Amino acid sequence: MRATQNVTFHRNIGMLVARQTRSIQADMCKTCMGKNYWEFMGKNLLFGPWGTISLVGTPIYLITNTYSYVAALSKMRGAIE
Repeated sequence: MRATQNVTFHRNIGMLVARQTRSIQADMCKTCMGKNYWEFMGKNLLFGPWGTISLVGTPIYLITNTYSYVAALSKMRGAIE
């Protein structure tokens, strides 16, 4: 049994006229948390800032995802993986 922490990650894909947003909220172990964090952050960095609204929204998602990831890791610091 692994220790888990409730984490929420957001993803934004900007298009010239529209945008797509996705989010995941789940109890994740350290491994799952890292996998989802890098997947969401990679797509945010590559596909995020391609629209007017997305140009503003993507940096916010980058900051909130990083904060959620670091906060969850710090709570699970002593957990055995």
